[in-house]
Amino acid sequence: MRILPVKEMECREKELRILILMTLLVWIKFFVVDYMIADVLNWPSFGTMKIHPVRHTLRALAVAVPSLGAILSVIIPVSLVPAKYRGRALLTVNVLFSVLVLTDILFIRYYSDIFIFHDVLLLPQTGLIAKSIWSLLKLWDVLIFADIPIMFWLLKKERINLCFENITVKRIGISLLILFFAIFVQIVAGYRLRAQRPNIMSAMYDRLSVCAWVSTASFHWGDVISLTLKAFEPDHVPQQKIDELRGWFNRRSKNNYASPAGGKNLIMIQCEALQQFIVGMKINGTEVTPNLNRFAENSFYFPNAWDQTAGGLSSDSEFMANTGFFPSASGAAYTRFANNSYNSLAKALKKKGYSTFVVQGTYSSFWNCHRMHPKLYFDRQYSRNTFPKGEVIGLGLSDRAIFTEALNVFKNTKGPFYGFIVTLSGHHPYNFEGLDDGSFPLPEEMRKTLLGDYMIAMNYFDRELGRFLEGLKDSGLDQKSLIVLYGDHPAVPIAYKEEMEKLTGKKIEESIEWKETRRVPLIFHVPGSKAKKGTIFTDTGQMDIMPTAAGLLGIKIGTYFGKDLSLDNGPYPVIFRNGSYIIDGVFVEPAVKRATRTVTHESLDASEYDEITKEVDLILSYNDIVLEKNLINDIID
Repeated sequence: MRILPVKEMECREKELRILILMTLLVWIKFFVVDYMIADVLNWPSFGTMKIHPVRHTLRALAVAVPSLGAILSVIIPVSLVPAKYRGRALLTVNVLFSVLVLTDILFIRYYSDIFIFHDVLLLPQTGLIAKSIWSLLKLWDVLIFADIPIMFWLLKKERINLCFENITVKRIGISLLILFFAIFVQIVAGYRLRAQRPNIMSAMYDRLSVCAWVSTASFHWGDVISLTLKAFEPDHVPQQKIDELRGWFNRRSKNNYASPAGGKNLIMIQCEALQQFIVGMKINGTEVTPNLNRFAENSFYFPNAWDQTAGGLSSDSEFMANTGFFPSASGAAYTRFANNSYNSLAKALKKKGYSTFVVQGTYSSFWNCHRMHPKLYFDRQYSRNTFPKGEVIGLGLSDRAIFTEALNVFKNTKGPFYGFIVTLSGHHPYNFEGLDDGSFPLPEEMRKTLLGDYMIAMNYFDRELGRFLEGLKDSGLDQKSLIVLYGDHPAVPIAYKEEMEKLTGKKIEESIEWKETRRVPLIFHVPGSKAKKGTIFTDTGQMDIMPTAAGLLGIKIGTYFGKDLSLDNGPYPVIFRNGSYIIDGVFVEPAVKRATRTVTHESLDASEYDEITKEVDLILSYNDIVLEKNLINDIID
């Protein structure tokens, strides 16, 4: 037997130690992410255990082996690069892993979701929202990168890089065995999940649940594989599938023969970060949104409108409200599918002689709007580009400027029009200069807090909304227009859950309790003294905006996935992008086999909803194939 020289043995041990150390440190980083996901899901997988830190730790440990496997799947191949470049390669991989972990953490804090590689397409948008991103960072986040200078020091000062050996057959053999183990444990974890949810791995829509089953690190591997496979998918869709889709849409298409707003203008207001809990709220006896409250009282008001956005947030709301389609399963529809054809609300109204335009506070290119809005059949796009001298607050034109310019456009438009307004001043982190005029009595203890800043931002929006509504009344446009108003997405990231608990006076522990705080208001104001109004507690969401607006206007659009709220549709699920849904007052989470009554929070038998779950999966799959294969014209022809 050959005995290695002492120095050679020491070198080999040094290289092995740094490989083990790097693997463990990266594993700990991903463990933190897996713990955060368990906390968001609050998955009761360990009986009646109520000690949440212990429960979430156990959930994270349950995926520790596949997580280690995913990490080794990268580190082992990198450890086989030529000795000259091995140290730099390992250091680079560590940096990339650390950046990925931090990105995951920020996504969880803001979106309550995980990063996917399609989101790289959103990088051009980060400049404008840099302040929001910085506000999510915590001082201890620097620890994610703390090992990198140590590793650099070990490689340079300890000269471990000089100990890196040329690759031998024996080393390749051992590395392949470890790599086989790494891949095997991930495959086993994937098959376990597939047995529970057959379609979840291929669709990758309930991303947090996938992570909870296979680990975050393995999820990212699956994401890469999924993207690669989709790149090689054939573009051709069998005619049988197209006929199936056309038949499904035709069976659901209904006419609203009453059309109480037939021939009226359509004014749709998408309100930045407007959440339901703020409507009717008083602070020190003063209403936060008095104008919005009065508007809701004199309209069809849906307080149980659930947020259905995904990774695109505001752009997802725009997309749903104008197309009746769900957000993209990955990335954002506004960036992924800007070349598609759409059977949009604006398209249907243009056929009736309507002028169509958007008024927004950002530059026209933000979120790819300059490409997407024409695809949605908007004739004009009024933006910060159009009004370069307009008042700026935060990310763009102030709500006062947006509403003022919109009103001027409306007054000068001949014939019926569809005006789509997108407000902006209430954007996270809600502390922009110019929002607080000192008129709202915010308690001192709430100042300089996220929720305190949010109250000020919503009060500012409300003042400008009040001026706009008065302008519509003075010009007579209020009697000539159907006005639709809704919140675009939740305002309070999960990182501020404790602040929300303090404000509401309620403990938020289970997923349904957090989801309830994230509802958004939805209001339809039908003109005329005889128009019906009132608060309707039907469960609904942003997917119902387009079919309801079309129904009230008497416009038939045959391709949508929501429901017309002005018709008796019977039980129909409010579907979320992750495959969970609400039906008949029950929140169903198929991935974790949980069903909860929304009012009482009573736990129910989730298996009773298996057939509805299959229908929900089918609907989401229909949505995705139409978007990904650009089939809308094939369906409506």
